[in-house]
Amino acid sequence: MGREAVKKNNMPSNGRPQRPSSGKTYRKSSRLSREDWISAARTMLVESGIDGVKVDLLAKRINVTRGSFYWHFEDRDSLLDALLHLWEASNTEPMLAAIKAAGARGERSDFDKTVGRLWIDETDFDPAFDSAIRDWARTDSLVAEAVHRIDDIRVAAFAEMFKSYGFDEDEAEVRGRITYYHQVGYYTLGIRESSAERERLGTIYDKVLLY
Repeated sequence: MGREAVKKNNMPSNGRPQRPSSGKTYRKSSRLSREDWISAARTMLVESGIDGVKVDLLAKRINVTRGSFYWHFEDRDSLLDALLHLWEASNTEPMLAAIKAAGARGERSDFDKTVGRLWIDETDFDPAFDSAIRDWARTDSLVAEAVHRIDDIRVAAFAEMFKSYGFDEDEAEVRGRITYYHQVGYYTLGIRESSAERERLGTIYDKVLLY
């Protein structure tokens, strides 16, 4: 689910007041796909924030005309919805899978091989993309609601993991919050460490968070 998960019943399908159609039609571009535009939007969001995710700027960046965009998307809001969908799929689904694996056997030692590895490697989870979405949420109420919903899902998954480790419901909830908020804070503060340093500190974090 993307931004439409929090739309009002009387809103159009893109979650925002409908803008008048320009009446223009464009010929399909054979060079770029819908995914190319979404990927470019993701890069621009991370580099320049949501104000940089504009059709003209994206077209210049990937060296095409606006026509290709309007073949794949009705308007900019449609692209933004797709961008939010991408974030949920690319950053949340791998995290949830790792958390589930961490709690599958009820063994705390599995955390480092699953969630810890996800955070250390940063291949299946993109912290810069996550932070960029949070920055966007500060100026868009629909995105903010989507982020809050995803945060709740992630925290709940961590709480279930801690229950599998033998903690009662309240303590599992608190530990789930601490673990998740700790990592979000890491990214928000822009802390950057080498892989070797992450590996070294990871065992210490495990002791603090899991025991």
